[in-house]
Amino acid sequence: MNIEKMQFQGQLAELKKKFRALDTEASGLVILIRSLLNPYEEDLTKLETEKALVSTNRLNSIVLELRTLKSKIEKMEENLD
Repeated sequence: MNIEKMQFQGQLAELKKKFRALDTEASGLVILIRSLLNPYEEDLTKLETEKALVSTNRLNSIVLELRTLKSKIEKMEENLD
C-alpha cells in the first residue's frame, strides 16, 4: 500500500471520527431542547426559551457541518474504491 493511500485513509478516518462526535453532540442537543420546551408545561412563562434558542442555533450549525462532512466522506469513499 502506498503512502498517499494510507494518508487518504487516515484523513477519511479523521472525518468519520469528527462526524460521530458531532452526531453525538447533536443527539444530546435534541434531547436538551425537548426538555427545555416541555409541551406539557401549563405556564408558558416557565419555559426556558433563551436556553432552547442557544441550543437550537448550535444544533443548526452542527447539522450544516454534518451535511458537509457527509458529502466529503461519501466522495472520499468513492475515490478510495
